[in-house]
Amino acid sequence: MNRQSKSVVQVAAPEVVGRSIAGRSLDIAMLYASKTGAVLVGVLILPQFNRLLGAEQFGIVALILSFQALLIVLDLGMSTMVGRDIAALDAHAPQAYRTWRMAETVLSVMYAALALVALLAWPLLDVSLSQAQLLGVLLLFWALTMQNICQSGLLARRHFVEAGGLQLLGVLIRGLATWLSMLWIEASLSVFIISQTLCALLQFGVTHMRCHQRLASKHPQESLGSASLRDCWQFAIRGRSLMLFGLAGAAVMQLDKVLISSLVSPAALAPYFLSSLLCLTPLSFLAGPIAQFFQPRVVRAISLGDNTGTTRVMEPFVSALVLLTIVPTAALWIFRAPIIGIWLGMPDQAQVVAHYTGILLPGIGLGALGFIPYVILVGKQDYRFQARLSVVLTAMTLGGTAGFALFGQVEAICWVYAAYHGLSTILSWGRCIYLERDNSHRFAEQAGIRAMKLVLLLIAPILMFAIALNYF
Repeated sequence: MNRQSKSVVQVAAPEVVGRSIAGRSLDIAMLYASKTGAVLVGVLILPQFNRLLGAEQFGIVALILSFQALLIVLDLGMSTMVGRDIAALDAHAPQAYRTWRMAETVLSVMYAALALVALLAWPLLDVSLSQAQLLGVLLLFWALTMQNICQSGLLARRHFVEAGGLQLLGVLIRGLATWLSMLWIEASLSVFIISQTLCALLQFGVTHMRCHQRLASKHPQESLGSASLRDCWQFAIRGRSLMLFGLAGAAVMQLDKVLISSLVSPAALAPYFLSSLLCLTPLSFLAGPIAQFFQPRVVRAISLGDNTGTTRVMEPFVSALVLLTIVPTAALWIFRAPIIGIWLGMPDQAQVVAHYTGILLPGIGLGALGFIPYVILVGKQDYRFQARLSVVLTAMTLGGTAGFALFGQVEAICWVYAAYHGLSTILSWGRCIYLERDNSHRFAEQAGIRAMKLVLLLIAPILMFAIALNYF
């Protein structure tokens, strides 16, 4: 095992070391660019959908988009396993191709079953969609979920520019094509669904082709083999803990809005929703691309048992994540009042949003550092712990949210969610340190110490500036 690992590391090393600083910068820039597509569509194009469709039809569109985001996360753990397994395998290994194809088969079967259930239940459901529209929506969800699996494969092979470019173009083209179709053809729900689905299928087709070329190259087709139904079933069973992890994560990130809206009031939800949207930027936009860039390298080093290599990769990972997350988060926390005032332009609402942001942001900023133990646990395939921790924290968080919502205490709910994000990071890091208790190379412990030192080094002058700003 050790001899084989060393030889593999020697082969893989040029791929890692050979990347120039300019090349690595382009990789990270492209990962950030892939996130901006969704931001641009949300800020510029979604309001146009609202104007064209009207409140009632746009409400259905908003529901479709919400389910779309939810189902991409609830992919039976396939994207995580594809990313982990392909990153851990040798470049162009036939098993990498089979892993990707098994994930596609499992998800296709799941969506086929979901379509059958939806058609049978449609007469009994009070939905505003025809059968054809419902099938179109399910086809849209399938295409986007499958595209996400291909995206995971490309990222695991560190084709960051290609993966980021396809994601950016896909999101922008889908948004623009839908908007233009409603302008030129008809502003209707059917045109929205057809445009979105056709563009999603096109994006999936191109990404699938590139993933096939990347994973199947240098191997004759017969050597790639095919996975049996039994293999696919066993692969799906492996993902059951990740499915639970994704379900709990989706619930804790979405049901707080439902509880506040139903138990307090829709009016009370508005400032909380806006504050959550702003505070989650460190997690989604700032920390996410950094984790995507370093995850394949960390996972591969851990899977090979290369403790020295893992420590060497963890150092820039921790430094980049702290620098690109904590500094902007701290700046946003200090200047939250004027920033939110400019953003919203409504003084009364801006004051409440700024108050909630002051509570939520430190916890969510700490939560962004949770990508570090998350990547380590994925590398160690400790999926069961992640699922159990997620379920327990979700139950506690939603229980506390429901209790405080009954008494109209939205501010207390902010404290609950700040604690949730902070606890998730601390407990996950504790698990990583526990798993390496018998290992002389304690890279998780070293990463934690490094992160703590960097945070203190960066936060100390920022806090001194904040104190001077308030008292002098």
